[in-house]
Amino acid sequence: MKLFIRYSLRDDLKKKILSTKESIEITEDITEAEIFLGWYISREEFLKAKNLKWIQSTSAGIDNILYPEVINSDVIITTASGVHPKPIAEHVFGLILCWTRRINIAFKGKLEKRWEKDNINLCDELTGKVMGILGYGKIGQEIGRIAKCFGMKVIGVKKDIQDSDLNVIPDELYPYSKVSEVLRISDILVLALPLAPETRDFIGEEELKIMKKDAILVNIGRGKTIDEKALIKALKESWIQAALLDVFYEEPLPFDSPLWNLENVIITPHIAGMTPYYDERMVDIFVSNLRVYPDISKMINVVDKKLGY
Repeated sequence: MKLFIRYSLRDDLKKKILSTKESIEITEDITEAEIFLGWYISREEFLKAKNLKWIQSTSAGIDNILYPEVINSDVIITTASGVHPKPIAEHVFGLILCWTRRINIAFKGKLEKRWEKDNINLCDELTGKVMGILGYGKIGQEIGRIAKCFGMKVIGVKKDIQDSDLNVIPDELYPYSKVSEVLRISDILVLALPLAPETRDFIGEEELKIMKKDAILVNIGRGKTIDEKALIKALKESWIQAALLDVFYEEPLPFDSPLWNLENVIITPHIAGMTPYYDERMVDIFVSNLRVYPDISKMINVVDKKLGY
C-alpha cells in the first residue's frame, strides 16, 4: 500500500504513520500511490495517478481539488476537519474583542504614541448579545461553546437540524431555509461555511440589508461565501456596524481592495486556523482513517463529493 505525502512532516510523525499498518510504505512517485496525503493534487497529477483510491486532505476545506475528474471518480476523499475548532474559535473572539473593546484603535494609537482614550467611547459587552453561527459543525460548535461562556445566546444554523451528533447544544437551531430570521436577530453573525455551489455568495446585498444596523459580521470560513462587492457597499453605507475578516474572495487581498481603507473592517491574513499543534492533530485524523481503510463506513470526515463537503 503506497502512500504519497505532499506535506512537510517531522520524522516522528512519519514513523507514526508507517507503524499504523505493516503494508504501508511511502513513495516519491505519485503515479504509484494508492493514498495521497496533502493539501493539493492537480488535475494533471490526478489523471496520472491511476492507482489512487483515497485522498486524505491536510485541510478541512477541499474546494481546491473538487474538479470534475475527482468528483466523478470512485476515489475517497477525507478531510482534516477537527484540527481547526480551537484555534479558529479563539481567533473569532480575538477579532470580536478587538472590535468591541476598541483595541484596534488603542493599538493604532500606541504605534503613533497617542493616548486614544477620548476617541474610545463606544466599548461594548458581549454578555446578552445574540450570536448567529452559519455552519454549526465542529468549528461552529466550538465558537458556540465559548460564546456561552460570555453569556451570549447562541443560534446555530445547520443543514440537518435532526443531526444528533452535537457536542454543544445551541439555544436555538435553525435550518438554512430560515436563515433570514437568524440574520434579523443576530448581533454578531459568524460564517463558518464551507465553499460549495449553494454557499457561494451566500451573504449578498439582500442578506446584508436584513441584518441589524449595529450587527457585526465575522467570516472565518471561505471568502467566496460573501459577495465582497455587496459587503463593501454595506460597510460604506453603514448597513451593518463592522466586518471582521480572515478570508477573502481573492487571497492575498489585492492592494487596491477598498477593504484595506475602511475603518469598520478588521483584517487578518487567513491565519485563524494556525496552531502549533496542527500537524499532530492532522496526523491523528489520518492514522485513525488509515487503521480502518478501506472500510469507508468506519472512516471519519468522508466528503460527499457532490455536495462539496
